[in-house]
Amino acid sequence: MSKPRPEDEEMKEEVGGEDELDDNQIEKLEFIIQFLLDSLKDDDSIVRWTAAKGIGRITMRLSADFADQIVGQLTDLFGSSESDSSWHGGCLALAELCRRGLLLPARLVGFVPVLEKALVYDINLGNHSVGTHVRDAACYVVWSFARAYAPEIMRPHVLTLAT
Repeated sequence: MSKPRPEDEEMKEEVGGEDELDDNQIEKLEFIIQFLLDSLKDDDSIVRWTAAKGIGRITMRLSADFADQIVGQLTDLFGSSESDSSWHGGCLALAELCRRGLLLPARLVGFVPVLEKALVYDINLGNHSVGTHVRDAACYVVWSFARAYAPEIMRPHVLTLAT
């Protein structure tokens, strides 16, 4: 879990916390979050990576309930009809949230089956296949799980993720 930086605390004081946001500010924040979630599906890797970082940074400053809603929205990125870009962006965002301690252990049960699929993601397109970047990002998620959670929390999921 990363430690809060001094500038993060200053930002919280300037914003005044989520409780003091007016409706206009909340609307703008929701627009930005939705824009970042949509950017996780972008064709360019750098856009997906930047969006994942942005979601992590913003979510870190939100209440636990609102942060959990954002985590819940990430599940939409892993549908069977979604593109490899969506899976890649979803994995990057999931890893960022986990790395920052924003993914509650109770949510692991829902994401482990998704990670199982992402770790072996491979789509054949003619004479080549697509999926290396998704598998790499899934490995980043597993690494972030190992760094963020105690061994007893990860124990039920280790065998599933290792095979």
